[in-house]
Amino acid sequence: MGETKGTARRIKITNTMLAVLVVLACIILITAGFIVPRFGKTFAAYRTARAEYKAAEKEYTAAERTNAALAQKVKEMKQMKSESDKLQKKVFSLAAKTEKDIQDGKSNKKICYITIDDGPYNRGKKFLELFRQYDVKATFFLTTANGDKLPDQADLSAKSMYPEYLKYGHTIGNHTYSHDYRSVYSGSKAFMKAVEKQEKFTEEASGGYKAQIVRFPGGTGMAGSRLGAIQESLRKEGYGWVDWTVDSGDSWGNDKVNASLVKSNVLAASKKQNIMVVLFHEWSQTTVDALPEIIDSLRSSGYIFLPLFYDSVMVEK
Repeated sequence: MGETKGTARRIKITNTMLAVLVVLACIILITAGFIVPRFGKTFAAYRTARAEYKAAEKEYTAAERTNAALAQKVKEMKQMKSESDKLQKKVFSLAAKTEKDIQDGKSNKKICYITIDDGPYNRGKKFLELFRQYDVKATFFLTTANGDKLPDQADLSAKSMYPEYLKYGHTIGNHTYSHDYRSVYSGSKAFMKAVEKQEKFTEEASGGYKAQIVRFPGGTGMAGSRLGAIQESLRKEGYGWVDWTVDSGDSWGNDKVNASLVKSNVLAASKKQNIMVVLFHEWSQTTVDALPEIIDSLRSSGYIFLPLFYDSVMVEK
C-alpha cells in the first residue's frame, strides 16, 4: 500500500551513517576536552586582569584626587605666604622706625624681643598658645639636632611644627643643623655647612621660608678665634646673627631654676634696657610657667613684643 500524501518520509539510518555520527561525537568530545579547560583558564586570567585593572583605575583616581588636593593646598600656602610676606614687610618697617625713635629719644616705647632656642619641641605648642592669648610675637631659633622627630613626642615629625610658628606670625631663626659645638666650631666651612643644612631643612618643612637670622649655638663667644671668619662667611651669604642681652636663666640647671628666678632675671635687666633680646629655651616648662607674669609686667612698663627681623638694630651683619 503506498504512502499517504502528507506523511513524512522516514529517514533510514544506515550503519555507515551511525559510524559517522559516533566519530563526530568523539571528535566534539575530544575537542571540548582541550578547548573548555583552556577557555576556562583564559576566562579566569581575563577576570583577574580586569579586577587588577579596576583596582589600578581606582588607585589612579584616588591619586588624582590627592594630587589635586595637594596642588590646591600648595596654591593656598603660596597665597598665604604672599599675603604674610606683605604684612610682615609692613610690620618690620614700622618696627625699624620704632627702634630708631627709641634710640633717638623720640619714643617712650620699649621693645622686648623674646627668643626661644633649641626647638622644635612638642612643648612649643604651649608657647604658641600662650603667645596667642597674650598677643605676643617671638622668634624661634630652630635646630635639627634631634632629627626629624620631636624629642618630647617621638611619634611626631619635627617638620610638622615649622608651619605652626609661621601661622602665628613668629620669626624662625637658624640655630644650625646639629647644634654640636665641636663640629660647628671646627672652622668657618663647617659652621656654614651646618647653617646651610638647617636652612634647607627649614625651607622643606615650611614651604620655602628662608631664615635670615642665625644664632650661634651657645652664643658667638663659643666660636673663639674662628668668630671673625665665620661672621665674614655669614655676611657673604646674606645672613645676620644675634646673641641676647638678657639671659633668663632657664638653662642654669634644675637644682637652681624656678619660675620666680626666671621672672626676676628678666625684669631686673629690663630696668636698664629700652630694647632687649631675651634668651629662653623651648624645652623649658619653667619658662612656660614664668612667661605670663613676665609679659604682664613688661607690658605695664611700656614694652611691646616683636619678632626679630633682618634689619633690626639688634641683628649684626
